[in-house]
Amino acid sequence: MSSDTRRYLTALAAVIVLGAAAEAMRLTRPRQAQYQPDFATVPLRIGDYQGRDLPVDESIYRYLAAGGMLEREYEGPAGPVRLTILYAADWRSVHSPTGCYPATGWEVLEDRAVDFPPQAASGSTKPLHARLLRVRKGEQERLAVFSFAYAGGTTADWAQMTIRVALGRRGAGGLVFTLSTPSDPGALARIGEIYAAAYPEAIRFWAQAG
Repeated sequence: MSSDTRRYLTALAAVIVLGAAAEAMRLTRPRQAQYQPDFATVPLRIGDYQGRDLPVDESIYRYLAAGGMLEREYEGPAGPVRLTILYAADWRSVHSPTGCYPATGWEVLEDRAVDFPPQAASGSTKPLHARLLRVRKGEQERLAVFSFAYAGGTTADWAQMTIRVALGRRGAGGLVFTLSTPSDPGALARIGEIYAAAYPEAIRFWAQAG
């Protein structure tokens, strides 16, 4: 057996074990009210960027058993930024963009962790943990940043998110918050500006529900 095969099987086994443990913990917690975010307070206007909502693909919405979803594109002088927010009460529905890009023909050129400064508006003093991907398809190259969010924090790691959701408030669920833009020297700054304004509003429903 090759070393690559062993690493793949080890990673697959770890995900299965973590998933089973998270589900067991979820089932032992007392029931709480369900959360139903609509992301209505995520601002359409951010600095020089004007957003427009895009239609949500209903087939994807149903397939992922989503409890809330927002697709929006912000147009600004430095270039467009695409925002996608997907919320689900079940951690199994919160997928990772690291798998979506290769599955749709994008080559991953860079994959690393990145932190953003804490946002006072989100009520947290912790950095926002995210993952940065630089991908290419043909002549197109994009920069994408995503975070897994749960009630109380963020992580760039899907396995850690499943545990956080399982140990957190029952019914609170989790979301994946994704921003992408054409890759150029100003790409990360554009993403950071939209992230800082949109993220606190995207998670406000958790605080409002108490």
